[in-house]
Amino acid sequence: MAQRPIDAEATEALLKLASKTVDDQLGREQKYPELSDFFNTDFSAIYVAPDSRQQILRRKRAISLPDTLFEQYNLLECRCFMGLFPEIGRVWITIDHRLFLWNYADGNYESYEELDQIIVNVALVKPKPDTFDDKVEYLLVIATPIEVHLLGMAVGAGASPHTLYITNMSVPTDNVAIRSIVGTADGRIYMNGNDGRLWEIDYQAEEGWFSKKCSKREVIGSALSYFIPTFLSKIRVDPITKIVSDESRQVMYGLTENSNIEVIDLAGAAHARSTIKASYILQEGKRKSNHNRTMDENLFKIVDIHIIPSAESKDINLLALTATGCRLYFGHRAALDYNNQRHIDQSNSGLYLLHVRIPPTFESAPEAVMGAQGQYRIHQALYNNGMFLAAHSLNDAADVLIATAPDSGPINQASTASKTIGNSYIPKLTELAMIAGMDGKIWGMSEVPGVNHAGAIDPSISRNELAVQLSRSAREYLVLTNSGVQVFVKRRPIDTLQQLLLDGRGAESDLVSFFTQYGRVESCAMCIAILCGHPSLSSAATGSQYMSSQSTAGPSSATAERLLLEWGGRRSPSERLTNERVATTNLAGSELGRPVSQSCSGQYTYRHTALSLYLARTLRPIWKRKVIKTANTARGLVDSEISDLVLTAVQKDLFSLRSVLNANIELFTPSAVVISNPPGENDQIEIENANAESKSLKAQLLLITQSIEGIAFVLFLIDSKMSETVSNIPLESQQVLLSITYETLLTTSKGHDLCRELVTAVINKQMGHHMSVDAVSDTLQRICGSFCSPGDVIFYKATEHLRQSLSSKDPADIEDHARESLRLFKKVPFLLVDETHGRNKLQSICKDYMDLKFFPGAVELALSCAQDVDPSNKAAGYVKDGMNSKDNRAEQYAQRVICYENAVAVLKELGLDSALGPLSSFAFHTLETALQFDDSLFHTYLYDWLLSHGRADYLLEISSPYIEEYLKQCTMLESTRDLLWRYYIKSNDFGRAAQELGRIADSARYQLTFEMRLEYLSLAVSNAKSYPAGSDPKTDSGRLLIELEEKLEVGNIQLDIILSLKSMLEEQNRTTENPALDNMTRLEARHRAQDLETLFQNCKAQLLDINILYHTYVEPLHMYESMLAIYHASDVDDEYHVRAAWEGFIAKVFLEAVENGRSPLTDVEVRVKDLGRRFYPSAKVTPIATMVQVLERYPYLRPTAGYRASPGWAVRILREIGFPYEALFESFHALIETKKSEWIGPRASLMLIQDIEFLLRAWLAESHGSGILSELNDALGISEDEWLMYGGGRSGVSGAAAATLGLTGTGSLDRFRARKIEDAIQMYIRILESASWTPAPVSGAFDDNLGGSAQELAVKAGKLVQRLQVIRERLQRLY
Repeated sequence: MAQRPIDAEATEALLKLASKTVDDQLGREQKYPELSDFFNTDFSAIYVAPDSRQQILRRKRAISLPDTLFEQYNLLECRCFMGLFPEIGRVWITIDHRLFLWNYADGNYESYEELDQIIVNVALVKPKPDTFDDKVEYLLVIATPIEVHLLGMAVGAGASPHTLYITNMSVPTDNVAIRSIVGTADGRIYMNGNDGRLWEIDYQAEEGWFSKKCSKREVIGSALSYFIPTFLSKIRVDPITKIVSDESRQVMYGLTENSNIEVIDLAGAAHARSTIKASYILQEGKRKSNHNRTMDENLFKIVDIHIIPSAESKDINLLALTATGCRLYFGHRAALDYNNQRHIDQSNSGLYLLHVRIPPTFESAPEAVMGAQGQYRIHQALYNNGMFLAAHSLNDAADVLIATAPDSGPINQASTASKTIGNSYIPKLTELAMIAGMDGKIWGMSEVPGVNHAGAIDPSISRNELAVQLSRSAREYLVLTNSGVQVFVKRRPIDTLQQLLLDGRGAESDLVSFFTQYGRVESCAMCIAILCGHPSLSSAATGSQYMSSQSTAGPSSATAERLLLEWGGRRSPSERLTNERVATTNLAGSELGRPVSQSCSGQYTYRHTALSLYLARTLRPIWKRKVIKTANTARGLVDSEISDLVLTAVQKDLFSLRSVLNANIELFTPSAVVISNPPGENDQIEIENANAESKSLKAQLLLITQSIEGIAFVLFLIDSKMSETVSNIPLESQQVLLSITYETLLTTSKGHDLCRELVTAVINKQMGHHMSVDAVSDTLQRICGSFCSPGDVIFYKATEHLRQSLSSKDPADIEDHARESLRLFKKVPFLLVDETHGRNKLQSICKDYMDLKFFPGAVELALSCAQDVDPSNKAAGYVKDGMNSKDNRAEQYAQRVICYENAVAVLKELGLDSALGPLSSFAFHTLETALQFDDSLFHTYLYDWLLSHGRADYLLEISSPYIEEYLKQCTMLESTRDLLWRYYIKSNDFGRAAQELGRIADSARYQLTFEMRLEYLSLAVSNAKSYPAGSDPKTDSGRLLIELEEKLEVGNIQLDIILSLKSMLEEQNRTTENPALDNMTRLEARHRAQDLETLFQNCKAQLLDINILYHTYVEPLHMYESMLAIYHASDVDDEYHVRAAWEGFIAKVFLEAVENGRSPLTDVEVRVKDLGRRFYPSAKVTPIATMVQVLERYPYLRPTAGYRASPGWAVRILREIGFPYEALFESFHALIETKKSEWIGPRASLMLIQDIEFLLRAWLAESHGSGILSELNDALGISEDEWLMYGGGRSGVSGAAAATLGLTGTGSLDRFRARKIEDAIQMYIRILESASWTPAPVSGAFDDNLGGSAQELAVKAGKLVQRLQVIRERLQRLY
């Protein structure tokens, strides 16, 4: 099996750490103060004048006007004007009516001489979209006193000349001199003239019915123009001299000759206008500057204005420059007077003067530079993104250039430190300043559009020079004088460091000052940039770039490495205190200006922090940018949001950085911590810091590689028709891709998954064109191995085999390719299942296998994937622990389920979900394949699936180590409770089947009727009888059978109780419905019915313990039959309670018979026989002595005496129960002998002896046949009918019963027994003959119930004596 990629979780954790580092560094740069943050006081004037090597501007070269142009100038008749067009690399010069465009780079020029009027102004603007041909990139606006003309311009490539196109577009100026022309990015053109009015030139591609091709419309006139007659319209009323447009805020500003500032709102149709009065500006400027002499009213004049776009400052809108060099900052936010803490009056423009910036003073500047009076005479300026240039007039023939720029080093250090320690930071604006002499008068100044190294710069950080110095080329400025063009280059901090490194050891003190000024982190980051040979640096200084592992150090590389080593370590306590004091000077109101790194846990070395910063800045052009954008919504086309040039530039920088790190890894690896003796707390902190830094370095190296390969992959997509590739991934993924950033793409599993989907789409596109995938997969693996690993290659090869199998017609080829694809797929199962698209991938392969009839292969692949996605089987633990949704193992479970679904889909295809018909050979073999996998979770899933499709019969046939446990779980459900015991029976394990059946019968889990519970118990007994003894001591057949039989016996008793309760309840309900009952009685009856209902429901709900049955139901409700059954089941040996139960039972039967109008003694006879047979021969529940006493006396009790029992009534009942004659005789005889009180008396004795005589006669008949009975009846004169009426009958007793009673033999009469009976008869005769019947005494308990007169009793006694004598004689004769 191919190696699974490096632990995805560990990789993602490292990338997450690196991503956080990048975000932290980029966020740190966002803390650079905004322009308005510096204006926390009314005025400021902090400047630093560096030495010549660190001055902010370096004169790059001076370019003189070509001699040919000087020759043209000599032809001047009226006026000459000049200006700069840096966008197209030209200086424009007008000499009367001729326009020259001078290419100052090579000295050539183009001319336009088609006009016959003096050209007074020229501007270069962007055209409106879709108005001109695509090759027209700019419009040249040429103003004369009569007309304004528009010319199209196509910019030539390289040194090629620009081409002008006649547009035939012009508008009249009505003899107004155009002072300034401004264009906007969307092609609108504004202009103002010396009449004070503001106009917009409207132009369109074609003329309309009511519109010209080119026209002008007045945006706003001067304040008095509306009231001045037309013939006086040329009167100047404070005309606007310059206009500037703030497109970010839809506002235009105009500077008038009298230093008023007009504010025109372009957002609305009405173009609202307001004015910042010069008087307000002067008054407020003087107050804010504390009446500084530069704000003297006699010298006050605003000479220039510049917009400050919202990207640079949200609050500062406009910069105005006075002739004395003061910069006045205006904004719309409420201005606060910091001296008096009060709000000042607002001008009617809605703008406030927020801050006054006093110009720098150059005390050491010579008089030739500053002038004799030392006072500025500024006549024009340039401001852009913090950089300020001003032209100071020395005299009528010469100017000097003044330049200022923020000192970013201290500002950056202070703002970063304040954010780090959480103190409030009030920034102070410190600027570097310089003054430079110029040859001639300055006509114009402009910044050359820079070349961004890697795309557009985020406006939010553009003022932070340290953050963007490597993102673009050094800023260049053109200063146009009457002698030519001078090119100045803004010296960046890295340029200064680069020069210091080139100067060698001699500049060591300067290097110390540099590191102090910019901080160690920034300085080390610049050293890394020099080591990497960043493209924005001079190649002469850096030497060979680190584009490979074998790098050659340039002139400054060795010094840069040394500085990283010496200055890039971890801060010592003494250094920290020094830097704290330095930082404190830049922090107003903070307790301590601590730098970022300090001696505490989590501290990194300076060079590591610098590495993080450099990496963040390298990635910034792409980090938060989206990967793709919609190029054509209608056609669904997409394209890279970032150009391939930018991507390539970033990739090259990353290549260089990785090469530097690989070549100097020891430099960036934390050194071993030296443990002090004895070890201290700081030692542990140092160890933790070193470990953290090592981990961070590893994370950043991983991110660098990931970024290089990620960019390579995007470039590959661009080259291979990105739209077509993206369209082949799922729609949901397309939506995600449209919103995903490079940060997410490079550092998250989500991004990695999307890349793999795209790789798959590329491969599928190749295969769709029937092209080999080897070349593409090899290319991808080479340029972006993280996105196309060796496992991916195996997957693609497997896919190729599968494709060949699907397209082949040869059965052998089909099978070979299918098996080979399975073999390869099984090596990379981790590629088939993942969160985003694995399900579809695995599902698609399994479907292809099913189409090929390769069903076992589909199942094998799906289950192999399941085992690989969760090799530790965490999913099983997740299921076992209750499947908590917050459990992190839920993901492994979900992935396994995806695989299982694909496996059972194959079984479904084979018809295993159908409950009809046998399995086919395909299905059987596939099922066997599935069952061979040692995966308990899958077995559970499969069994569930079979059950849900009604194939429980398959489960009973399955032989696996998991089926029994599964079926045990099934018993928890009502619908599947029977599967386990049926499985045991199928397996011939009758003992366990019996146990399970008994458990079901006993369980309260199931909704079973009581009859069903008894049925389960009966089945349990049957299976227990079939279970071989001795196989398992815990389920020994004997003990198990006894236990189950006892349960069944108790269950039958409970069933009787239930039936009795039901009967009682029905009877009670009938009682409650009796209309004759009064309310109280009916209420009591209802309560009784409710109690019975509760007892009934509880009793039938489940099997109950015998004690509960007795004490809850039987005893309280006098259920005598059940009571006797319980005595019998419990083997109770308690004659008292047994006798009480029999007596209660008989009394209850008697009462019921009487109530129902039946013969009570008959009912008693029948019911006693039935109940006696049920328990006989139990000597404990049917003790013969007790039975004889109870039955013999019952007919003679007072309640029953009125119902005459036939002779032998008790004997007949007992004989039919099964008692033997001999035992009965002895029990009856014992009543005579013991002379119990109730049988004392002649009448009681007569009745008792009468039943004994009946017993003896029946005994003789059974012992000697019916013949002896006939003889006896004949001798006594008793007919057969009379005998039957008398109660005779035939009955015997089994030998087993006799043995139970302790008798030997069958109980037949023999000589010994005959002699014993003869003696007893003799005693009976004597008792009868000696009895006195007159008067009739009442000497026994029953005598008063026996009835009869003395004569009747005497006659009856005489006849009884005769019968006894006949029986005795017969016995004597027989024995």
